[in-house]
Amino acid sequence: MPQLAVRTRSGRVESLHDGYICVVDSDNNIIYSIGDPDAGIFLRSSGKPIYAVAYVNSGLIEKYNITLKELAIMCSSHEGQAFHRRIILSILKKIDLSEKDLDCGHKYPESQKVHDALVMLCKRPDPIFSNCSGKHAAFLALCRFYNYPVKNYTDPNHPVHNLIRKTMAELLECDEKEVITGKDGCSLPSYFVTIQQAAWLYARLALGYEGRGKYRDCFGLIQKAMTEYPKVIRGSNTFCTDLINYSNGRVIGKIGAEGIYCMAIPEKRLGVCIKISDGHPWSSYPVAVKVLEELEVLDAATVRKLEKWALPAVKDDKGNTVGYIHPTFSLTENKCSSYKPGDIYP
Repeated sequence: MPQLAVRTRSGRVESLHDGYICVVDSDNNIIYSIGDPDAGIFLRSSGKPIYAVAYVNSGLIEKYNITLKELAIMCSSHEGQAFHRRIILSILKKIDLSEKDLDCGHKYPESQKVHDALVMLCKRPDPIFSNCSGKHAAFLALCRFYNYPVKNYTDPNHPVHNLIRKTMAELLECDEKEVITGKDGCSLPSYFVTIQQAAWLYARLALGYEGRGKYRDCFGLIQKAMTEYPKVIRGSNTFCTDLINYSNGRVIGKIGAEGIYCMAIPEKRLGVCIKISDGHPWSSYPVAVKVLEELEVLDAATVRKLEKWALPAVKDDKGNTVGYIHPTFSLTENKCSSYKPGDIYP
């Protein structure tokens, strides 16, 4: 499998991070590829902006007066900060439900400050703290809109999932029987696609209002929500938020669990899917920045602003830098390095 990044310690290679990269245009043509583009992945949280097509297409945005900020939280993997939770509560109030109706588990928030505050209070996190609670609020809104039962909305046989599956089949231009699902960490279904298909879905997000077909305006509104409210998509001091911010919306990046990172690049009408095979999320960040450099999307000044993500530091328990995570591939030259553990890194 192609080597995309290495983790170093004291000048030597300690860990290897292999994986796949696929860059696709809006017509589903592969522009660049490292590794097998037909390799399968679960979209995990990178699917959230894609599922949002069903929300926008339904008419619930207009019926419940959902704002762009609320649409952004529906696409998010948020950090559970207070402002994130307030947005979700606003959605739930509009659909006459409460946080008690969220069924996404009691996962601790990804913000270390919020996590530590809950621990100090000896408090178990309510479901609203889950990074998927925005998506769950959206599914509840769909249930309300179509008069589906709210109870057991996470059951894969619930009618709300038939709607999402139908939407995914239309987006992928395949039969519904070909749409494969599995259970995500938050208990809702996750969709199994190829690396190329994931990149293609993000290429359609990149097109936005300039796209074709019935979902053009849906992608346009989702793109607008994500670029106007980057802090909602993830949170302060996170790669997704910084990438949208520092690129001035020229890149929309979205993390997925197990080393997935997807990007929409509106100015080039391209979609990108990255999969780190060992599931290491931090390794996908320098790979993503390197891809954007080679595609000439990010200039040197922007890369400098993203330096802590472009070359993540490995630190000891006292906070001293002892190594880095280095990208080790060239997308445009279609080549990867072949370091071994213990090699001296130049």
